[in-house]
Amino acid sequence: MKALLIGCGNIGGFYDWNSPDVRTYAKAFHTLGIEFAAYDQDPARVHRLSQRYGAKALSQWDELPVEQYDLVVVSSPTPTHSYYLSSLFAKPPGLIICEKPVDSDPQALDLLAAQYQDSAARVMVNFHRRFQPRVKELAERVEELQGADPCRTVVVTYQRGFHNNAVHAMDLLAVVFGQPFEPSEPVVLNAVADEFPADPTMTVSCQWHGMQVIFVGLVGARFSHFEMTLYCGRHVVVLRDGGDRVEFLSAPDSSAGYYPALSPTEVWSGVLSEHMTHVLAHAQRMLSDESLADNFMESVDLSKAVFSILKRASKR
Repeated sequence: MKALLIGCGNIGGFYDWNSPDVRTYAKAFHTLGIEFAAYDQDPARVHRLSQRYGAKALSQWDELPVEQYDLVVVSSPTPTHSYYLSSLFAKPPGLIICEKPVDSDPQALDLLAAQYQDSAARVMVNFHRRFQPRVKELAERVEELQGADPCRTVVVTYQRGFHNNAVHAMDLLAVVFGQPFEPSEPVVLNAVADEFPADPTMTVSCQWHGMQVIFVGLVGARFSHFEMTLYCGRHVVVLRDGGDRVEFLSAPDSSAGYYPALSPTEVWSGVLSEHMTHVLAHAQRMLSDESLADNFMESVDLSKAVFSILKRASKR
């Protein structure tokens, strides 16, 4: 495989610079022995990354014809995604990976969707949890639960922007329950632009496939936090530490006339360990099997649902 990395910021190459884990594209390419070139608007950043990981440093992102690459990764700042994707759709490589969200502007997103549908491009949007093997196992466990003890309530806690971070939970719910996240009856309870002017951190309640889903935005939080809890009648599934730890709890039958306490039955840890290697492993499978579908339009529809809720918040 020959790859091109566009954007060498945190996700591109520096988030795990001083960590043994594999959370960036550059380290994942290096770990898997994948030859890659790298471009960033900051030449010094590209130089540091190429010195550590052996990447070919480019002074222009399209220095070589992009169709010569098997894989092109767009991990530049979100406002620049549309520029790169539009060019890549015109002459697509084997596969494109784009960091989420694809775009934060509704009109730009509509244009990209139209260009994508007119092209032969295949695009993985990197909601990284969906590509982890243990998340697929979790979906199987939840499917079993749904048959006997359906989930009625979901509570998500997050910080730093509804579109920026709550959308991770929406995509994860779609994967775990096997249904697109298309919420209805959204009610915005609170909205504060504490991190991004156009993307407030919000508390929102909505309905989805017979479940009440509540997003609790931690306004002003200066720590990383993402948790999701699935509440069934007698079972609870808790995703902690961004989803890296999954706890299963259950209660015995309450036929005795009182409601018993929950007890832990199982714990998974390391669910997201070296998660970027699993993202690239999925990319390799897509390159070898053209029948595998991408998730570009699904991510577009998800962003549209978010934009609709953000519009409600702006009218409060």
